[in-house]
Amino acid sequence: MQRRHLMRALAVAPGLTPAMALAQSGFPQRPLTFLVPFSAGSGTDILARLVAPATAQALGTTAIIDNRGGAGGTIAVGMALRARPDGHTLVVSGTSTVPINRALYTSLGYDPHRELAPVAVAVTAPNALVVNATGPIRDLEALIAALRRRDNQTRYWSTGNGTSQHLSGVQLVRAVGGEAQHIPYRGPSEALAGLLAGDTEWGFSALPAVVPLARDGRLKILAATGMQPVSGFPEVPNLARIGMTGFAETDIFVGLSVQRAVPPEVLAALRQAYRTAAAQPGMSDRLAATGFTPAPPMSDTELEAFTDRQVAFWAELVRESGARIE
Repeated sequence: MQRRHLMRALAVAPGLTPAMALAQSGFPQRPLTFLVPFSAGSGTDILARLVAPATAQALGTTAIIDNRGGAGGTIAVGMALRARPDGHTLVVSGTSTVPINRALYTSLGYDPHRELAPVAVAVTAPNALVVNATGPIRDLEALIAALRRRDNQTRYWSTGNGTSQHLSGVQLVRAVGGEAQHIPYRGPSEALAGLLAGDTEWGFSALPAVVPLARDGRLKILAATGMQPVSGFPEVPNLARIGMTGFAETDIFVGLSVQRAVPPEVLAALRQAYRTAAAQPGMSDRLAATGFTPAPPMSDTELEAFTDRQVAFWAELVRESGARIE
């Protein structure tokens, strides 16, 4: 408690520059912990293992990656908000954990938009529409035809109610005037295993999580959200470019956040550390190789404005889907 008061005092002391305040606070004093809201192998986890060590290194320390999956990412975010507000605990945040969960949960117990400050928007990625490469549905035309039969026999998976993958599935079914059963799983590993086992026929996944399976021929990517060409898969069409315009803005984002209550000089140091990490030679190529698109550098004002837009956009999609979690 004494240290917390000292850091807040340093932040407002007259004549003390942010650099001087940071130096006097001694930040960082230990390794940085990066809480990952989803299981190992998820797109969020892949990103964390690329950028967390480099961000910590830029501050002269090391990174601890702590996977705390479950409950749609609310467990990890809750842990981050209960941690000491000294900047040593960050959460790998994104579309599901901030804008979607804020609109989805009726009694979340916290406001992730108000209580988390963005450190960085690291990457964006499309949600890829995928099927089992040896399953009964092998192309987009066959999937649309199956949905339009409206017999409710086509099963699509997601990584949980209200996730961006679920909402993309709802969008597709509505866009083609079809019907389908939604099968939610705990995480991407379980969901993809179900698809490969034939328990479901199709679903949306963050592109990085399916790149290896698509490259070895076990999954087939039929289409993708967003407007940008799909990295590594130039033959894959964008749904928005073939008439489903509602998918133009539904790329997901992943980044880093920290409690908004941290001292301002610590937040500034974390943001600069990420910018240093992102500018390392080869970092952009490593991110792109996983299926992510590195986000352009953003100023503090741009970071906040981006998050505000995402909160408004996904709140509307959640409302339209009717998804709610108590």
